[in-house]
Amino acid sequence: MTIEGLADRLGVDPKSVERWITSDRTPHARNAHAAAKILHADAYHLWPRLDERRRSVATPRDELVTCYPTRSVVPLDLWRSLLADAVGSIDMAVANPLFLADAVWDLPGLLADKAAAGVRVRLVGPASGSPATVADVFPSLLSVPGIRLAEHGGLHADVVRADDDLIVTTPVDGMAPVLSPVMHLRRLGPAPLTSGYLTALDHLFATATPVRAPRLRAVVA
Repeated sequence: MTIEGLADRLGVDPKSVERWITSDRTPHARNAHAAAKILHADAYHLWPRLDERRRSVATPRDELVTCYPTRSVVPLDLWRSLLADAVGSIDMAVANPLFLADAVWDLPGLLADKAAAGVRVRLVGPASGSPATVADVFPSLLSVPGIRLAEHGGLHADVVRADDDLIVTTPVDGMAPVLSPVMHLRRLGPAPLTSGYLTALDHLFATATPVRAPRLRAVVA
């Protein structure tokens, strides 16, 4: 990874990245954690003083990695890369599961592999009777061990969570979801911003109706 390559992926000036290396300069928390994720390293190992500056006083702004004006401009590879890198938890609450099928072409196989590796995988979608439920869009997941599928009638904001990263589509009245703003968040310290979404996810799954694979019945002619 070159200085220019890392700077381009982070959206910062290459000179800033160079200072992080040559001048013992500590980046802002969101840049440090984003860089560490790209480099598959620990941010506090790369910059020990980060703990003094940010870890215990994270602000909502620190947790905002970036914001996209509409869901249509979110890089397609971002959805898959976050899910593929998850090692602990994958939670998805989506009012329209069809966009996930477009954003992550191999989602059923990816989630099955993650569940087999011990990652907690939960997916909640709209209630039965909606144009597209999770069972309609991802029928193969119904029989995959370790994956929890559920339905809920109160979904609003789409939230895709992979460990400490969240992609949140924020609904706007009168606007189609695909045109709504999207935030990429990363949980830091006490999580002043992301904690609300994480609590909401737990509430949704606690109050959702499980979706189970239909049982086959033997029929005698």
